[in-house]
Amino acid sequence: MKANWRTCLVSLSLLLSAGILPAGEMDPSSPRQEVVLAAGWEFHRGPEAQAPAPGFDDSARESIRLPHTWNARDGQDGGGDYYRGDGWYRRHFRVEGSWAGKQVYLQFDGANRSAEVFLNGRRLGAHRGGFARFRFDATAVLDFAGENLLAVRVNNDPNDNMVPVSADFTFFGGLYRAVSLIATERVHLDLLDYASPGVYVRQAKVSAEAAELDALVRLANDGEATSQIRVRLTVLDAAGNTVRVVENTGSLPARSRVQTAIGFVLPQPHLWNGLADPYLYQVRTEVFAGETLSDAIVLPLGLRYFKVDPDSGFFLNGRYLDLHGVNRHQDRPDKGWAISEADEREDFDLISEIGATADRQSHYQQSQSWSDLGDRSGLVMWAELPFVNDVKNDPEFFANAKEQLRELIRQNHHHPSICFWSIGNETFVRDAKVIPADTNDRLLHELATVAHEEDPSRLSTYASNGDVKELRASHTDVIAFNHYFGWYRGEVEDFASWLDQQHSLRPDLKIGMSEYGAGANPAQHEEPVRKPEAPGPWHPEEWQSHFHEVYWQALAQRPWVWGKFVWNMFDFASDGRNEGGTPGRNDKGLVTYDRKTKKDAFYWYKANWSDQPVLHITSRRFAARTQPITTVKVYSNAETVDLRVNGVSRGRKTSTNHIFLWPDVELVKGENQIAASAQRDGRELEDHCIRIYSPQTDAAP
Repeated sequence: MKANWRTCLVSLSLLLSAGILPAGEMDPSSPRQEVVLAAGWEFHRGPEAQAPAPGFDDSARESIRLPHTWNARDGQDGGGDYYRGDGWYRRHFRVEGSWAGKQVYLQFDGANRSAEVFLNGRRLGAHRGGFARFRFDATAVLDFAGENLLAVRVNNDPNDNMVPVSADFTFFGGLYRAVSLIATERVHLDLLDYASPGVYVRQAKVSAEAAELDALVRLANDGEATSQIRVRLTVLDAAGNTVRVVENTGSLPARSRVQTAIGFVLPQPHLWNGLADPYLYQVRTEVFAGETLSDAIVLPLGLRYFKVDPDSGFFLNGRYLDLHGVNRHQDRPDKGWAISEADEREDFDLISEIGATADRQSHYQQSQSWSDLGDRSGLVMWAELPFVNDVKNDPEFFANAKEQLRELIRQNHHHPSICFWSIGNETFVRDAKVIPADTNDRLLHELATVAHEEDPSRLSTYASNGDVKELRASHTDVIAFNHYFGWYRGEVEDFASWLDQQHSLRPDLKIGMSEYGAGANPAQHEEPVRKPEAPGPWHPEEWQSHFHEVYWQALAQRPWVWGKFVWNMFDFASDGRNEGGTPGRNDKGLVTYDRKTKKDAFYWYKANWSDQPVLHITSRRFAARTQPITTVKVYSNAETVDLRVNGVSRGRKTSTNHIFLWPDVELVKGENQIAASAQRDGRELEDHCIRIYSPQTDAAP
């Protein structure tokens, strides 16, 4: 759930003594305190047996600030040789003496892939999994009067018994999300419940008439005496007005963890309705020990109901909603996964600009701030377990996959934007002679069972790169496919017939498209365009555009495809790749890795998906021409578009599919001015580019 509750009260003296920044907005009514350990870290790449020792000299180590990865450069430059091993982080800090008598936790929002945590020379514990938040109770080890030493060993070696074993993206090692200290009273919400908020408001039944809710609150008493407690839930509307208050009382024994359930109904709820109306309530949960407020947090609450029909697609609050959107990897050039909230907002703004209604968080648990953006904007989200590629026939491997799925669900349960829990992507048995062929299906079945046990209110899903004839079993509520006709295999025109075949062979299945796409280097161009070798050195931008034109026109005519997710929104690092003229890069993004260039295919989708006026001349980066005759293509959601070449009108065109074509345009030698104009919603639209014609001449004999 929410990575930082932002409900802390931190004294200025604590901030000054620790050199720590406050964790965002704070609720002064809560006694919980939280600080972020951002600056002041020392880092060493490689093994360091003495690193946990308080007396170890780290003065020669690299000084860094979180978030951090040690693969920011070597994980993106190709060769498949980026560093995979240990990285040691050390930080000295002090806490205010008033924290004595409180319960203090260390929180890590993301450490890839595994982490071992030491405080003042003592091992607090380890966490296995690169994407979920985790916490340790530091109370018994913390020095409340002097200096403390936090040492963390992070390792991104793939040779361990957990998911994912391998994947087609770089595993950036490091403490790439925030590290925090949280101080609570002895009686508090349970922070060790898979690092969740400890509060789950389950939507048992929701309609326009009433929302039946079941709140489950997990509590902890780390004191030495039994406490009489009162749990109060206050539901606030979007304006901050109280709409419902419910309470429960009981006795909480010393050194115990319990849960309490509270059921209640909200009549005539204001529904969370996607982009059209992403209405959010808030639920304030307060825990009183006797008459004293002991802990409090605030969570968003978006009330909605949804379903998928095999013949009609996705319905939100009883109405059809076309779920079309993108897959998103979180890395950035020279940063890897160690990105900022500003980076995430820029990514989200680009996805919003294109007109997406949905986002697939591929292929791992993404940040709390990312899902917060989805909640507030109304973007429907698919959240995914990082079970990718290989499966191992080992109880420890099975247990780790299920553990990471529970973390994903419990930490993100409160996000109304998340409607789907994915249990994996393109998983397989690599060698059936070594591992029983049914191993993958056995684990998928167990994961689907965990998803239903943890959260029966949402739909489970899975991304397969097979087809319905190859499905050994259908484990999840819905399923989706990753296919690249016209790129890795077959012809792009094969896609529509393949899709219809899947539906006719298994009309009972609720089928989506979780991935489809083609690479594009914005510096590579050709006319006329031909299907390139994939993966290969030549990824012309024009082929990516043609690919997506064919795919989207097929998908737009098939509403029964419940979700349609482009691969990928952004180019991303895959250090083992060497294609499209850029080593270490998967260039299937609609936007370049640095987020500076929107490829033509971006505007194709924007013209189809967005309500904003769009007018875009394609192949604008293909300025230098050697042939005198060319085709000018424009993407627009206007009814008609006018084209002028060197000031002379080439005529006004209409289109029923957002593609406007002017074939056989003759260029003059030198620079040619291309200008398109249109009207949409009372606005005058214009776009311009140049084409420079230099005739080819045969070499002299």
